[in-house]
Amino acid sequence: MKNITFKVIFGFCFFCLNPVFSQSFPEKVQQFFEEYRNETPPEKVYLQLDKHTYTLGEDVWFSAFLVAGSYQVPSPLSQTLYVDLFDGDGLLLEQKIIRLDKGRGNGDFTLPSFGKPGNYQIKAYTAWMRNSGEEFFFEGGFSVIDGAGGSFLPKMTINAIESSGGKATYRTELLAIDKSGNPLAGKALQMKVFGGDEEVHSQDLLLNEEGIVSFSFSISEKPYPSQHVELIYLENENYSVSQKIRLPYSFNLADIQFLPEGGNWVVSKKSNIAFRAIAPDGNPLSIQGTIAGTDISFESNFAGLGKFEITPDKQDYQAEISHPVSGQKRTINLPKASTDGLALQVINNPAASYLTAFIQGVSDANSLLLVSQTRGLINYMIEGKLTNGVWGVRIPKENLISGINQITVLTSEGTPLAERLIFIRKEENELKLDVNSNSSLSPREKIKLEITNQSAGNQVSGSFSVSIVDAEQVSDESEVYGTIYSHLLLSSDLKGQIHQPGYYFQNQDESTLEALDLVMLTHGWRRFTWDQIAKNEQGEINYFIERGINIEGQISDQEDTRKGLSGGKITAMVGNGIEIVTTEFGSNGRFIIRDLDYQDSASVTLTAVDNRLKNFVDIKVTQPEAVFTGTSGNYSTEIKWPENLAATYEERVLMRRMNEDPDILDLEGVTVEAQTFKKEDEEVQKIYGPGDVSIDPEKIPGSVGFTNVFQLIQGRVSGVKVFVSGLDVSVQIRGVGSINAGTGPLYLLDNIPVDANTLLQVNPRDVASVDVFKDPARAAIFGAQGANGVIAVYTKRGSGFTPSVGGTLVTTYGGYSVAKEFYQPNYDEKGTSTALNDKRATIFWKPILEIGEDGKANLEYFNTDVAKKHLIFIEGIDEEGRIGRVARILE
Repeated sequence: MKNITFKVIFGFCFFCLNPVFSQSFPEKVQQFFEEYRNETPPEKVYLQLDKHTYTLGEDVWFSAFLVAGSYQVPSPLSQTLYVDLFDGDGLLLEQKIIRLDKGRGNGDFTLPSFGKPGNYQIKAYTAWMRNSGEEFFFEGGFSVIDGAGGSFLPKMTINAIESSGGKATYRTELLAIDKSGNPLAGKALQMKVFGGDEEVHSQDLLLNEEGIVSFSFSISEKPYPSQHVELIYLENENYSVSQKIRLPYSFNLADIQFLPEGGNWVVSKKSNIAFRAIAPDGNPLSIQGTIAGTDISFESNFAGLGKFEITPDKQDYQAEISHPVSGQKRTINLPKASTDGLALQVINNPAASYLTAFIQGVSDANSLLLVSQTRGLINYMIEGKLTNGVWGVRIPKENLISGINQITVLTSEGTPLAERLIFIRKEENELKLDVNSNSSLSPREKIKLEITNQSAGNQVSGSFSVSIVDAEQVSDESEVYGTIYSHLLLSSDLKGQIHQPGYYFQNQDESTLEALDLVMLTHGWRRFTWDQIAKNEQGEINYFIERGINIEGQISDQEDTRKGLSGGKITAMVGNGIEIVTTEFGSNGRFIIRDLDYQDSASVTLTAVDNRLKNFVDIKVTQPEAVFTGTSGNYSTEIKWPENLAATYEERVLMRRMNEDPDILDLEGVTVEAQTFKKEDEEVQKIYGPGDVSIDPEKIPGSVGFTNVFQLIQGRVSGVKVFVSGLDVSVQIRGVGSINAGTGPLYLLDNIPVDANTLLQVNPRDVASVDVFKDPARAAIFGAQGANGVIAVYTKRGSGFTPSVGGTLVTTYGGYSVAKEFYQPNYDEKGTSTALNDKRATIFWKPILEIGEDGKANLEYFNTDVAKKHLIFIEGIDEEGRIGRVARILE
């Protein structure tokens, strides 16, 4: 097993770099990468969802895998994960805060029952990941339909796009049908066109007897972040249905890039030229064309990528390009071919045990350096020089690990001359998973699965997640949305959108490998630059590793005195004493309480005491900064309508409500009462138990007129003397020890230690009870602090009251999200309902499944009433960072 440690420090004073004197550049490279791996190891996160198509009102279940470092082992660093959900328009719907344990966690979202259908997006990240930039966050998606809808399903066809005078004119045909395929004959529609959030055009449409209308419209030819058409159908006087469809961009707005392999192409040297065509919203465009003056032609693949080979005999070339659908044409200048410089070609023969790098051209450098690295792990570095304008290097594959390998040629001083990315996939870096069952898929039959990890080499424990869906309701869309392979090995290390990332991992056929290599030729590794390496700069650290819930805020002088704060201590108590943490603050009043561990939104009591001002201070809590308030809308060119999933909608909603929904209550016998303080609430607050004497203010006549809490004690507890003069308080308790003779008792306010002056500011009308601890045996629980007895004051805060106390703030602060339990009927048990039709789309969900060193695990679940084919997805990672995935059909 790999022995991997990280030398990160969990705090503001992060790390120090030793000065570098008289190092050669290769030595600088080695030092930089060692510090990068050990002191600033990047984290990545992947979410497996139970499926990728949902109906409104359903639960979205997810399992999180957080990894760190070059070997991508389960992260021992962050323990807090943020997961954001956005609707099809890019509106932030909800954020979950997930507690991680050894890089694993899970959670869920409940889609709004009356929300919008569309392509929803999900982002996941840790605070530590924010140092690398949003480009490296996890981004996933899924489609949502209105299962109760289906009355309006439009299909829009763009026949032509014409450009003139800064306007794009669309020649369009629209067909509108319902879910049964019937045309909406003679119906009126309203159409709106949006560029981003701006409405740029609208018009009314009238369908003919076949449900068809042909029309045209024009909009400004601008690179909006998104473009879509909204079609509105008035189903009746009280109800309208809206559908949104992505609107293709004018070809003039396409970003078309021609990228020589290695970054340069040199006159008289054969080179590969890759190209990439994308729209302003990041979606790929299909293109075809020729190179003027040559017999070279080219066309893109499904992702808008392609390449051609050319040996330039001059510097300037042009590409004549056209769009195969709209017919629009453009002429683009290729990058100039150099008369000097270096061209880099890398050959990855699957049958060879090495990569071959060819460096050709002219360079003034006396010596060159070739560096090959994967995620900061140097696997090969060699110095050399051109001989007759050529330098060839063989890089042993045995040194490489799965993922993106960056090969860079530099001068001996560190100036990069050429660079190439190569994707490596090795069986020994992956888990070989399998799943088997001998069970039949009869209705409500108990299904037994055996999951095995048959990986070669060292067998270690691993953590996995399992999703099983009805294959007739839900299809395998991993090719579109991606898998644990595509994210951890590909998307998470590249800037820019990777179209249908799962496609590149469906198999290892020649065509798939060629398509994957086009991604390498058209995208760049950008986690660091060679200028950073030359200067030994690791990058700025603005966000730190979170291992719990952090509360930040500001303490200020309550009376704005000239002396100001001198610094002191602040204590946080979560709920009724679930957790109590004390930390210090300085003269600037800033504080951060770290690593709290509680679930859901909880009442947090903050108590601050300044060394100079005591408790005459105000506390303000800074709410966490939102990383995203929204994102660009995500629209499809076709409206998705999975018939089988929609057909079971009503039965699935009913089953969910009857078995899972906590909001459905039997209101019979429920009595609504006014807000009162109950004794059972008081007992919950007393984490140290009741005192020897407990005082109830409500039983003291005239207590509403008391001015301080000590009046509640005076003369009511034998052996306790209370003296109050202005702001001076003295309390003596007989019967306790004399270890701290001459000092007062320990004072508690809602279980938090405070001083007597703090209690003087508590309004007696806010007090629920006062407990006095006199017996030495009972007071021993407080240690030496309770040697002279304890006076504990409990406020009515537990019922929603806020005490009026200087230096104290009671606030509600969000903690870790509570994951719901996936409902699994047990048809072996008597009493399990048989009246409901069981048509669940997600049949089984196990977000965390541990498989030990024996490599085996067994699962049991019950079939539905209708599923005849089960689609099983298992993904996971072992302790050494090897990842695995298996998808199987069980029928």
